[in-house]
Amino acid sequence: MSARLVALAVIAALAGGCASSVCTRVRAEHDAFVRRGPEPGPHLALAVPYATLSASLQRQFSAARPVTIPLPDLGPVDLGSLAVSLRGVSFREAPAGSLGARVSVALASGGRPVTALDLDVVVTPQLDPREGSVRVRLRPQDLAQVRPSMPPAERKRFAEFLLGLVPPAARGLIGREQIEELADGFLRELVGGRWPQIRDHLFQGTDELVDVEIDLPDLPLTKLELRGGAADLELWAHAALPAAALSQGPARTPGVDARLVALRMSGGAAAALANRAMAQGQIPARYDREGAPDPNGELLAGVAWKPGPKPLKVHAWSLSGQCARLTFGGTPEVASRGGQLDVRVQDAALEEVTGSLRVRAAVWFSGLGRQTFALGESVAGATELELAGATYRARVVTGSVAGADLVFSLALAEAPRSPTRRP
Repeated sequence: MSARLVALAVIAALAGGCASSVCTRVRAEHDAFVRRGPEPGPHLALAVPYATLSASLQRQFSAARPVTIPLPDLGPVDLGSLAVSLRGVSFREAPAGSLGARVSVALASGGRPVTALDLDVVVTPQLDPREGSVRVRLRPQDLAQVRPSMPPAERKRFAEFLLGLVPPAARGLIGREQIEELADGFLRELVGGRWPQIRDHLFQGTDELVDVEIDLPDLPLTKLELRGGAADLELWAHAALPAAALSQGPARTPGVDARLVALRMSGGAAAALANRAMAQGQIPARYDREGAPDPNGELLAGVAWKPGPKPLKVHAWSLSGQCARLTFGGTPEVASRGGQLDVRVQDAALEEVTGSLRVRAAVWFSGLGRQTFALGESVAGATELELAGATYRARVVTGSVAGADLVFSLALAEAPRSPTRRP
């Protein structure tokens, strides 16, 4: 063999070894990416205003009939009676893992309002990570023991009402302290010995005062946590996803309309959902060198989220032939146009390359990058609430990128009523 042929053989062997080394490295990187295990959460937080939950319940109490109860006698003076009626049920803050409910009761005389009494109770919701749901139920029997709440001004008002019932001729014989003691005793009796009878009459024929269910999107949830914010019921969800947890902070980020439902999702969770969608065939997983979807394309795709500049990362692997791995980085920018969310990546760039393959970054973000955000948007829009027998579906109003998270605001709209009701 001539020296020239020997040299060519050596060069070919070295080139083949180099190519083999690149392929081994690229395949190892791809395997490591797809085999990533779940990371601790939470990965998603939902904030539902108490006002939204409360307002949807009021219509079911509009037909509740009042209960008439006699006022205590004041010696020879008959003070008559009061009508006790249900004004409504509202939600409020409670310790973590529970939800506060306030039952408001109105007291009236002769059709004129006298005062109101708030009865507070704490409810423990049913959390079901497998179904991705939270259910809050409040039955009349759950109001066996309530904590009354009446501001001092209302107590004084009630005492003044009782004093006004006393005939002028008898007022000189009855001191104000006696009237105030009578008022306090009546209110204690109202939520004490008399309460079971009042409750049973008020809620006659009512099996449940409150039946609220919050259904989260179809995610591989492992744990749900309920936290009570000052103005929102906060639901924090952990998922079996290879994704970093949400950044620190409340479920509702500053700037999100307090009247709307707020949803915050870690960018890593959105990327993991995109990868899951590719693995399940919901969105294309193979692409050609131009970044166009191709079931026989040379390049396998993957998405990641890395906090910092250009957090959205798109990976492309060529595992045979001209082996290569390419990583693109970009920053999603979201705007609302014509009632739709428009996602653009203006700063797309090729950041890392293993091998010698070269492609354009922008085309990858115009497709797969946008689909990643769109998946997050679809997850947010799949949120549902069931309140008082009606289903409310979420519609995404705004979306943005806030640090390492995606943030959405959701409006709820009542869906057509179903003839059946869940058990």
